[in-house]
Amino acid sequence: MNCNITKEEVAQRGYTDKQWMDSAAVDARSFLHYLQYLTYGGLGERHKQLHTLGVLKCYMGAIRNDINSYHCETSLNLLGHCYEMERYYEHALSVYEVSLSFVNPNNAANWHIRRVLSLLNG
Repeated sequence: MNCNITKEEVAQRGYTDKQWMDSAAVDARSFLHYLQYLTYGGLGERHKQLHTLGVLKCYMGAIRNDINSYHCETSLNLLGHCYEMERYYEHALSVYEVSLSFVNPNNAANWHIRRVLSLLNG
């Protein structure tokens, strides 16, 4: 995985954080819902796909209410990507902005936001 990490970003991290910078990590439950969303879409089961999107959205809302979860910023990026696939670009931008509030440097939300803005301005 190429994260395009600058020396400045590395300098801002502690030892433990530096160990994770070459990896992508996500909460297992949110990743499961994301994979279900993709799978149901691929199978053409639109009702189940939309239901799974709702489940992922509710789960992410519960995370914001202090349910134990790890790598919330990555889970939010998955939700934002689902919104992008639904063409709910404004929702996706909002979710990516929340993701950036957790972790700003070295966050894929930076690239997602640029892509969505280019779609809206395109």
